[in-house]
Amino acid sequence: MNDMNHDDPTADLTDRWLVEAVRDDVEPDSDVERLISSISSGLAAVRRPARRLAADAPGVWVSDRVVKQLIAVSVRRSIGRLVVFASVDGAEDHVDAVRMGLVARYADDLVDLSERVRDVVDEVLTSTIGPDVSGPARSEISVRWQDLYTREWLD
Repeated sequence: MNDMNHDDPTADLTDRWLVEAVRDDVEPDSDVERLISSISSGLAAVRRPARRLAADAPGVWVSDRVVKQLIAVSVRRSIGRLVVFASVDGAEDHVDAVRMGLVARYADDLVDLSERVRDVVDEVLTSTIGPDVSGPARSEISVRWQDLYTREWLD
């Protein structure tokens, strides 16, 4: 494999494109902008090749980076929260689970927002790799939240 820690959503080796992907036409507020700058400045270059994921259509493959980017952009646009970690997990070309890390704001209803994030991820997986192949992953979407100011993961 490589020296990236794909099991630890706090690892500072997040793909650089992920942060760039969530920068939308609408400028985020100053606190989120400060967090984006902080994360961006500490990112290492991408260290692993993209993983090919099987799709429902025979002979069709989708890059895990494309799926993660679509998830990050869709969550940012639909929910309005910054994605700081996305992992499409599974052996070989299969997807068994998706793990997400997002930035929370004070007074957020994290249970409701987590369900909305799961719905967005479900839609992206269905539209990119298909409902059959993505079935196991769509039932295993975990969402963690990071404090806007401390960058600590919330329990």
